[in-house]
Formats: sequence, C-alpha cells, structure tokens
Amino acid sequence: MRTLLLSVALTLGSASALTLSRPAVYTVPGADSHLAAFLPGGQVAVDADNAVMILDQNLKTVRAWYGLQGAVQALSASPDGTRVAALGRDRWVVWDARTGQEVRSGTPEYDTTLAFAADGSLLMLNDGTLTRMDLQSGQTTDLLGDGEAYDVRVSADGTLAAVIYEDRVDLVALADAQAVASSAISDEWDGLEATFSPDAQAAVIRTGSETLILRGGAEPTEVEGGEDLSLEGSVVFLNDAQFLYAEYGEGQLFDAQTGEAVGDALELDTFDTLIGGPGGQVLSLGGSVGRLTLDALDAPARPQVKLPSGNTWTGAFIGGVPHAGLGEFINLKTGKGLNVGNRDRLYAAETQGGQVWTLNGSGAVNVYRAGKIVKLPALSSKVDFETLHTSPDGRYAALSGYEGLALLDGQTGKIVAQFTAAQLKVEDIHDALPTTDGKAVLVIPHEGNPLRLDVKTGKTQAAVKLPADASSDELQQSRGGTLAVAYSVDDAPFVALVKPGATTAFKTLKFTADVRALRFSPDGKLLAVLTNDAKNALHVFDTASGTLLARAGQFSLRTNLLTWSDTGTQLMVGAGQVGQPGSVSVYDVKR
Repeated sequence: MRTLLLSVALTLGSASALTLSRPAVYTVPGADSHLAAFLPGGQVAVDADNAVMILDQNLKTVRAWYGLQGAVQALSASPDGTRVAALGRDRWVVWDARTGQEVRSGTPEYDTTLAFAADGSLLMLNDGTLTRMDLQSGQTTDLLGDGEAYDVRVSADGTLAAVIYEDRVDLVALADAQAVASSAISDEWDGLEATFSPDAQAAVIRTGSETLILRGGAEPTEVEGGEDLSLEGSVVFLNDAQFLYAEYGEGQLFDAQTGEAVGDALELDTFDTLIGGPGGQVLSLGGSVGRLTLDALDAPARPQVKLPSGNTWTGAFIGGVPHAGLGEFINLKTGKGLNVGNRDRLYAAETQGGQVWTLNGSGAVNVYRAGKIVKLPALSSKVDFETLHTSPDGRYAALSGYEGLALLDGQTGKIVAQFTAAQLKVEDIHDALPTTDGKAVLVIPHEGNPLRLDVKTGKTQAAVKLPADASSDELQQSRGGTLAVAYSVDDAPFVALVKPGATTAFKTLKFTADVRALRFSPDGKLLAVLTNDAKNALHVFDTASGTLLARAGQFSLRTNLLTWSDTGTQLMVGAGQVGQPGSVSVYDVKR
C-alpha cells in the first residue's frame, strides 16, 4: 500500500530553503498484537501496533482504526458488542463497532486503564480512582479506589473487577462497588493480571510474586507454584473447573478450585500470548494472530494472519529502491524480500555508501555490497555486541557492547582492532562510531564525555566536552567531519554540533521531545533528527549553521529507523502516519 501526503517546509535565516514533499507511505506485515476483545458473531477486536482492528471468524479484516499514536495500551469491548474502546499513548477513544464512528474520546490522566461496565458505561482508572463515564452525556462518577488503587482488570461482562492496592487485591462486584473477596499480597508484587472464569464468579490473579484464585464469598486460594507464573505468561480457562497457564511454548493445567497442578507439563505449538473468549474461542497473539481450539491447544493456529505493521526497524535504499521491514529488507515497490545476510535473528543494521552492514544475535557480521554478501571474521565471544554504526562512506563499521568494541573494514573484510572496556579504562561502553578515515573510534562510555580512541595507539581523549551531568545517547559524523552528539541534561534533550578538530559545540540544538536518531545526508550538508515529538517528529537542519530547514511527521509509532538515499534526495522514516495504515514513510527532499 502506498499513500502520498502534503509537503512541509520552513525557510529560516540565511540557509537555503528545503522542502520535504510527497511522503510515500508503504505497509509491510508483522504488527505486534497482545490485546483482544471478543465480539458477537465470532468477531474479535485486536490491537496491531497503534491500530485497532476488527477481524471476522476467519481473521479477515472487517474494520480498522489508525488514529492512536504509540502502541495500544488497553483494549475493551462493551458486553453487548456495540462499542470498542482503546487507550493510546496520549488519547483514548470509544468507537461504534458497527459504523466505525467515533463515539467519544479524551486525554488520559496518570496511570489510566479502561474497560466497560455491564450497562455499557466506560470505566477508567485515573490516578488511583476507578470512574464510570456515561458515554452519551460524558458525565463521570467515582466508583472506587479513592486515589489508592494501583491497577484494575474488569471481566468481559462488566460485572467483576480485580483491583490491586499497595498491600492487597480485591475482587469487586461492580454493581455496588463492594469487595466480594480479598487477599493480602506480598510487598514485592510487580503488577496485576487477572483472568476471569467463564461464569464470571472467580478470577486467577497474578502479581508477579504470587498467583491467587479469588472467588466471591470464599477464602483466597494459593495456586501451586504461583510465584513462577509470571505476568508475561497467559492464563486460559478451559471451563469453570480448570485453567491453563502457558509461557514460552509450555503449559500446565490447574484445578480452579484447589489451585493444584493437574497432570504433567504440556508442549504447545505457539510461544505467543493466549487469550480465551466465549464459546471456547482461543487466540494466539504476537507477531501474528491465530485461532486455536481448547481441545487442541498443542496444534498449530489455524487460521493465522500477519497484520499490517505500524513501523519498521530495518531499512535502506538499495539500488535507489527503498527496502524496509521488521528484521528484514522488503522491496517496498514489489513486496519481495532481499537477502542482505544475517537473516537469522538480525539484531542491528545500518547503511551508508551503498553498503548494508548487519549484525545478528550470535555476533556474526555481514556486509552486502553490489549484490554480494561478504561475511566478516568472528568477533570476540567475550563481548555481547549490541550496536553497529558505520563511517559516512560505509567502509568502516564499529560494533559495541558493554564489555568492548570492534572496528571492521568492509573493503578488506578484516577486523581492524578490538578493545575491551577495561583497556579503555571505562566502566562499560554504550555506543561507538568509526571516524571517516577509520583511524579512530568515537566512544560513548557509561559516564563522562564521549571519547576519541586512537586505533593505532589505543589512547583516548575527550572527543566532545559536554555540559556537566550530560548523558550522551548517540553520535554521527558527516563526510566533512562535523560531529553531531545527542545528549540530555536533567531529561532535557539536545544535539551538539561540533566542527572538525574542535571539542566544543559551535551550535547546540534543543528539542522538546527525546531524540531517537541522527543521520547526516551523504554530502554532509544536512542533518536529519528523529524525535518523539507527537506532531513534528522529523527535523532537518543545515549542518553548517544549525538552522532548522524543515520539520514534519505525525508518526504512528516511535522508531529509530532514519536513513538517506545515496543521492540525498530521499529520506526514510520507519513509521507510518497517524490516521492511516502504514509502516514506512519515504520523503522526497528538495533543496
């Protein structure tokens, strides 16, 4: 899918005008889903990154909404199935499930979560108090919590709620807001997950430190081995008498009355989140959405679909054509994948000068150049390499992990040098960048100013002198040697521009939202900065003066993918645009 949007430009100061025009928005599959709300007729509402989608019995899309920014944090359907509500990073929305029209929306307060009551009113936890909102009038009334509730989970029929406080968890009948069961909890609890029985009379409560069964009018029951049932796992009721706990492809049945384990551990076909619904429905949620049956949870999900992603984290212009994906490189024009190496567990990738460098989870490094994959020698097994950055021409790459760094030459296919954090006399290493000539590596240590490491001598000196208490996040260098350093002071984000040979900034750029990525254009004359700004996340500056030339981008999800085409005439951001489907935005850059 491809969509064209309007252009955005600024003309400021004496710098030349620049226009970001006609961003093409492309979609790739692979959205992350982890929430579901069941609807009548076998339909189900699920999250897909920032989107909310209604799928039919065969998991075909019936309706979709793309108006939220950031991943969906909460999702619920009214008991009669006529309303769907979702919570995003800075907005909540209620839609009519049949027409798709927005019913009501608002700005969430601190620690908000949402659900529906039995009468269809909207329940929201706002700063420790659970409130009830009449969707027609918008009027709200306090229901429970009195500012002391930490989190809430509500049954699908809207009759029961599990409410966690500092030292206890309650099972509450929402009709009168009275607790029907309660239990003290460990002071080491980490959160709240609650799964309600099909008859809505009981709930399995997980806090991260214990697992309990709460049932109205009964004493709480501890689940056998409940301290090992994590918040990341899944609980599915097979019936009112038994439930399954599943995590990492393994499952265990439990008696819902006694809390005792039943039988041996089970091997499941899926590692994804499992969510149970009415009529024995079970969904598997993760990088895809699939249907399972209660009598065959160890069988593959059928049907199974990959939903449109809201972002990508790998991408490059290869042969002048944009490629992007989630750990892969899909030709955005044809939809076909391109093998650039390290297809198994791709961990990091960066492209400069027509060369695609990749790092996988086992530490293997490949360079893709002119249609060929070059495999570089194995790196030190004593370092868990996590970051990869290249020189402006793409010849050199620096890889780093907390324990050390390595400099590689893609042209010769050799390791130039490797250093440990101890050799550099730093506690650990957070990032590294090769200089344009490959004779030095710029290093971000755990504390202090970024360092310049002379590869030949192994000696270090300050590369940039930042303000006191500054914390560095990322480095980039232009072909001409200008250095850009993203850092923060007391959570305020900045980018320092430093001329070649200097150690102090000639220009400091201040931002209102955290900086996620920096990239100089191939000729070094422009600097693109990607931030968390909700309305204008992408900024383009004149390198020589630090003047802001253009800004744009109300993106669907946050992303670190920012890359230029080799000609400097296109700029890729690994996110779609709010209000429409999309995973990648490609801007034409006109100077």
